[in-house]
Amino acid sequence: MDESNQYFRVTLLAQETFVRLQRGGHSADEAKGLVTAVINAEEFAVMKGRHAFDEARFVERLRHLPE
Repeated sequence: MDESNQYFRVTLLAQETFVRLQRGGHSADEAKGLVTAVINAEEFAVMKGRHAFDEARFVERLRHLPE
């Protein structure tokens, strides 16, 4: 898989999620915090060697926000 395309897709989805959360009534700071929490959780797991980046899991976590 082309990493630059993957990066673009997940960045776009994070941005879309941010906008969706704001439209749902969250402030910009709240929306940013929720999206950042998902990014940090995935990054932490990858850095700890628990697994490789899994785009499908990342997408699913973003879609489940604000849970």
